[in-house]
Amino acid sequence: MRRMLGGSAAILLLLWTGAGYAGEAPGAEGADPGRVVAKVNGVDITYAQFTAHLARLERDQRSIPPERYGEILHAMVQQEILTQRAVADGLEKDPVIASRIQQMRRNILIEELIKQRIVPQITVTEEDVRKAYEDNKRLFSVDTVAVRHILVKTQAEAEALLKELQAGKDFAELARAYSEDAGSKDKGGDLGVISRGQTEAEFEEEAFQLKDGEISPVVKTQFGYHILRGGAHGSAAKPFADVKEEIRQALVQIRQREAFQQYLQEAEKQATIEIHEERLR
Repeated sequence: MRRMLGGSAAILLLLWTGAGYAGEAPGAEGADPGRVVAKVNGVDITYAQFTAHLARLERDQRSIPPERYGEILHAMVQQEILTQRAVADGLEKDPVIASRIQQMRRNILIEELIKQRIVPQITVTEEDVRKAYEDNKRLFSVDTVAVRHILVKTQAEAEALLKELQAGKDFAELARAYSEDAGSKDKGGDLGVISRGQTEAEFEEEAFQLKDGEISPVVKTQFGYHILRGGAHGSAAKPFADVKEEIRQALVQIRQREAFQQYLQEAEKQATIEIHEERLR
């Protein structure tokens, strides 16, 4: 049945810009993959081709509901129409275009070779990840600093307290008496040890530049006005749970790269190769 094609240019563009690998897409269980779902000037578009395109789109965006399947099929028809026009105009015979097509073919085949022959051989265990963490803890360390603070509502209050501190008043006593931070007030303003990224940017910047025992100027954040007292600087490793997925991915990439190099070296040994570098000049 002939149907008017709607505005599916966006889907069509996605079809062209997606990666070559598609995988499997959801579809009717037991459906014949060879059945024809559209035809353009005698060229068939099969159910298998449709599901491959659908899987490619769903890999790059969210799951596509069945009510949009017709839109995607229309875009595939448009793609076929334009492809046939390009062939009819002789574009595939242009040496530059033919070279680009050949290079795309190589890229797709290499990508699939890696996915099907190399990637499945890669395994990374929990023990591997843990060992990498223990062996490289310094790479996962963060700067830390111990800090106390007094939090008040107005700048005038903060300036008055700062003068008292500069005159020698005890920081912890003033924090207990005046701080609005219920979590640290009773501890003399003690926030314990903090690392970068845990507090407001203005607070963090001041805390990390203070020397042990040094009193800060008034610092404003969204919570109010702070006076900080610097403590000891140090470093601490991020918890294993926070970085284990990052480590796992890094190990997978390293092992894939090593496996690929080994595979390539074996393939080169088995190939008959002639290289004429002198002809490049």
